[in-house]
Amino acid sequence: MAAPSTESTETAPQPPKAPLNLEELARTVEALLFAAEEPLAVREMARAAGADSASVRKVLPRIKAAFDAQGRAWDMMETGGGYRLVTRPEFYPAIQRLKTQTAQRKLTQAALETLALIAYRQPLGRAEIEAIRGVGCGPVLRQLLDKKLIKIAGRGTGLGHPLLYGTTEHFLEHFGLKSIEELPKPGELKPQ
Repeated sequence: MAAPSTESTETAPQPPKAPLNLEELARTVEALLFAAEEPLAVREMARAAGADSASVRKVLPRIKAAFDAQGRAWDMMETGGGYRLVTRPEFYPAIQRLKTQTAQRKLTQAALETLALIAYRQPLGRAEIEAIRGVGCGPVLRQLLDKKLIKIAGRGTGLGHPLLYGTTEHFLEHFGLKSIEELPKPGELKPQ
């Protein structure tokens, strides 16, 4: 009989997990997507599922196809640097009614204007925003920071090294964008 090891079990390498078959992996990835509050990168899903990234990439189209075949109310979409579950567009009216019932989720016109300025001209400082809008924007910036739609993206080189603001991954997720380049170009927004 071998003598017990004197090494700590905390530092001993763990035995490799038995590989998941693709059906089990698909179910595990679906559960991860369901439980996630933010988009999940392939490597995050692979790590959590005890699989490799290539296998996770194989099952993602299978999951999407299963949702389509079953006519589920949700779909899987790539957004904000990862994948997440979203409801299908045909349910938009009902979801919109639900959202309008909760006033705190709404953005004011001032918040939308400020957010648009930051999104299109980031990184942007408070003084520049106020110069463009012609009004103070301190409370609006705090509201956008609280909602995690913007973040402090650095400091400017001007007097006092002012804070500069930029959009977040949550901003992309909130507006259903994969990247900031998907924002409509200013010429596309002109009325016909």
